[in-house]
Amino acid sequence: MAVHEFGSGDRTAAIVHGISGSGLLWQDFAERLSLRHGMRVLAVDLRGHGSSPRSEHYRLRDFTDDLVETLPTDLDLAIGHSLGGRALADAAAQLQPHRAIYLDPALDVDAGVAGRRLLTYRMAGPVVARMLSVVDPAVPARDRFMALSVVQELDAHRVEPAPPPVPSTIVKATKSRLLRSRYLERLKAYGWDVREFLSRHEMQLLKPEALLDALEDVLRAPTRALSAV
Repeated sequence: MAVHEFGSGDRTAAIVHGISGSGLLWQDFAERLSLRHGMRVLAVDLRGHGSSPRSEHYRLRDFTDDLVETLPTDLDLAIGHSLGGRALADAAAQLQPHRAIYLDPALDVDAGVAGRRLLTYRMAGPVVARMLSVVDPAVPARDRFMALSVVQELDAHRVEPAPPPVPSTIVKATKSRLLRSRYLERLKAYGWDVREFLSRHEMQLLKPEALLDALEDVLRAPTRALSAV
């Protein structure tokens, strides 16, 4: 899988985008993260997205296997958004990052809600401009088959609440319907750190600096010490 690298530092973070994105869409967020916390940031292109090859299969286990094969183990930090959050959750036990952050992750998806979201996908002007600025005309757009396949997979294979394999934080976008409060309460009972952030689903594009502020305590904490707790 294609990987984009941003910044430099003594620690290494990985970012996994959602179904409507690519690694390059995270450049602004990644560079801010690197400057604030001294991290080298690796942003993956999932299969069928960005510069990564297309495939005949877009199963959840394919995305998860791709992450395990592409990313190094023992990362200081791993961040996943939406579909990327789901793939990261499935891969976390093998990758063993010292801290995982899930931004509005697709852990408990209703196909009807997700399908309507894909059909009525709307974003603020700055986000659209940001996306258009990194479009590569040589790379074909994500096809409908992949989107439908992923939504069906997410609905059929929901994540049953259980203790996280690594220290984990979930950030729910307050203006998103992707995560239900009852489900989040069950995750809390198993030791997940669950937070809310005033934004729509694309929080890392709409409010990158505010999002980093909201996660400052997690990002500032020594991840290696946290992982030993």
